Amino acid sequence: MSHVDLDTQPEVVRQFVLSLSASAEGTVLESAGRPVACVVPPPKPTAAGGAADGEWTEEKNRRRGALLDQKYDAGLSPVEEAELTLLQDTLHRYIDRVAPLPLEAARSLHQELLQKAARAQDADHA
Repeated sequence: MSHVDLDTQPEVVRQFVLSLSASAEGTVLESAGRPVACVVPPPKPTAAGGAADGEWTEEKNRRRGALLDQKYDAGLSPVEEAELTLLQDTLHRYIDRVAPLPLEAARSLHQELLQKAARAQDADHA
């Protein structure tokens, strides 16, 4: 999900976007009669803590699972899709914080393999 700081946008854009967010059900933007974007209000934080705090709770996990089940069973409304996206983002940030992937080892191996491939290519052209 992309985040745009409205405070850095021209005032006319800022006012337009803020006017779109007035509807609790969301707003569909159309061009030539075809939908091109959907603006929905941000999901409400769960009782166990807001998404902004970055903590991952059982309640958030249950809600994420319910939304995933619903997505593949019957589909989600735009508001539910936004909520799921926010939950997924919160989960990924939490995982990166408490159990980051060992990327340094992968980077080191990648460099080693690149050097090995370069040496092999040099030997083939010599």
